[in-house]
Formats: sequence, structure tokens, C-alpha cells
Amino acid sequence: MFCVKDKANYTFNAADVLVEAKTGAQRKLIDYRKAIPTVYNSQKVPGNVWELPRVRFKMPEYKEHPTQKPVALLERIIKASSNIGDIILDPFAGTFTTSFVAKQLGRKSIGIEIEEVYTKIGVNRLEIANEYENYAVRSLVWR
Repeated sequence: MFCVKDKANYTFNAADVLVEAKTGAQRKLIDYRKAIPTVYNSQKVPGNVWELPRVRFKMPEYKEHPTQKPVALLERIIKASSNIGDIILDPFAGTFTTSFVAKQLGRKSIGIEIEEVYTKIGVNRLEIANEYENYAVRSLVWR
């Protein structure tokens, strides 16, 4: 669902979420109708069915939550609907996957979670992300 406050003023970064179109062709299709024949664009904005793997036990991103969403799903949603520096709200944060991805993509986030066990997992996840970010920044500075 994509909801906006002002239908004349909203963010949708289509170019940031393009996927390969499944044409069934094994070769590049050429558009000969143009003055200079060009290869058809093989990328498109995802339709209403997105093929993403679900998060499973023993995957590196797995946290102990029964309905954890894949990082790839949140990456696509956040890239499409926000810009760097924007604030992302997740009122059902779970293990804070949305906040984790938002941080990686240069967005700020607000996560709300009522279950203490998931909040602890999420806060730990964000602390690890902060440590990694600080390490990466220090590594760049030290070189």
C-alpha cells in the first residue's frame, strides 16, 4: 500500500528500484521503429508481485522473530518512498529491520515496539550497525 498526504507532492524514486523485466528473450531486443535502432530497456518498475526470499533460520540476517521481513524488501520500499535524510516511521518495529535498513541507506528512523524481547534484539542490532559504521569511518580516516 502506498499512501500519501498530498497526491501532488510525494516521493517515488522509480529509478532506484528497477528490476530486470522477464521477457523470455535470450537476446537483446532491438527497437527498429526509431530513427537509430536501439536496444529495448530491459528494466522496469516492479509490479504487484515481488520475488524476494523469506528470512529463514541460519540466514545471516535472521533474528528470533516469527514474522521478520527480509532486508531486501525494506531496502526496496525505503529507496522507492524516501530520500537520504528523511525520517522513516515503523510503528510495529519487531527486531528493527526497518531502522537497520534506514540507517544503511542514510535515512533516520523511529521504531515503536511493545514486546521487550524484540526491542532488545533490535537495539542490539542497531548498536552493531553503529559499531560497524564507526569502524568503517575510522578505517577511511586512518588511511
